[in-house]
Amino acid sequence: MAYSAKTERLISIKKLSGKAQTSNDKGLINEGLPSGLTVSFETVFGEAIPTTADQTSDALYTILTASALTGNGQVEYVRFASSFIAGTVDDSGGRQGFELKLPSDYESNSKNPLAGTYPYIDNQVINITSGALQMTPPSFATGFEARPFYGGTSAKDSGTRIYLTDVRDWYLDYFNGVMFQQDPPGSGDHSENPDYVQGYLYIGNYLSVTIPSAGGGGSGDITGVTAGTGLSGGGLSGNVTVSIDDSVTATLSGSQFTGNVGVTGSFIAAGGISGSLTQLTDGSSYLIAGSNITIASGSSGAVTVSSAASTFTRNKASYKIASTTKAGDTFAVASSDFSTTAYDSSYSDVFFNGQLILSGTDSDVSNGLADYRVSSATDLVMSFDLENDDILTVILYLT
Repeated sequence: MAYSAKTERLISIKKLSGKAQTSNDKGLINEGLPSGLTVSFETVFGEAIPTTADQTSDALYTILTASALTGNGQVEYVRFASSFIAGTVDDSGGRQGFELKLPSDYESNSKNPLAGTYPYIDNQVINITSGALQMTPPSFATGFEARPFYGGTSAKDSGTRIYLTDVRDWYLDYFNGVMFQQDPPGSGDHSENPDYVQGYLYIGNYLSVTIPSAGGGGSGDITGVTAGTGLSGGGLSGNVTVSIDDSVTATLSGSQFTGNVGVTGSFIAAGGISGSLTQLTDGSSYLIAGSNITIASGSSGAVTVSSAASTFTRNKASYKIASTTKAGDTFAVASSDFSTTAYDSSYSDVFFNGQLILSGTDSDVSNGLADYRVSSATDLVMSFDLENDDILTVILYLT
């Protein structure tokens, strides 16, 4: 025996339409139980699924954890109770649709730390939780293939197992815990209708929990800090302390680092700028990525990194041309030091006879796409001749 074409068609269309398949005699509009494809933010598994499921050796209520994770675990082995769904019978009166629910003694036996809180409560029917309770499907590992039984008790493997090759041709919706049998073993409350289904309940966090706690959006509170990570504090929009014993990667886009921090080596800043800090003329200030880092004397001085509005120091110098300098030759601007702006054109302006001119690369200047380039801290190369009585004005903005 195999699924009939009608069964296959109804399973597919109902699943894609968010409905359960409980009877071949029910059209899409007549199905009352929901289903889904596990795509909602609140119903998508948010943690890695372990692949070590082994129903032969796993005891009931065994909790499995993916090897890369710690914590409460992600799946729990459970023997679900099965109940007939009223109205889901075929032409011969055979029962086709059954819904699964947590055991009546789940709270007292489960090792799930959430047991006793909704939806992890005794006798909770899976399909009415809208995805808050889900079974783990065999798409993650073949060991998750559910095992139905008829007869027996709530003990593991009690009763007679209904294998995948059984002539009834059964189908289980792991999202909503609805089991469908195409060809029931007999009419009415037949003794061989499913009484229990053993499988793995997902008990990990969904994306609605894992994405906000991972950062990158939401309230931004840091929770669940693991010892040894160097993070403490947080909570309800409170301060967070970061302990650093090696290097710092700074993104200067709205945050401040204050306190006693020893600075050695190099800084990596937003925009891909990296390298050693550039010391300014006062001997205690260092410039990188347009923000000011002031370091007190000593190997472990107070450091403040601020992305707030900077206070600029404006350096202006004018140079009157006394003799012709040909295009492509170096012209010295001894009173202007471009290294104090970290060679960032956003912090420098050059005027030729009162007109602002454009900076660029060596190639830009050679091809006439720019008026000048900075060849060293105090030298410029022009794309045109500088002649007697011409005036160059250089303005540098130091943060």
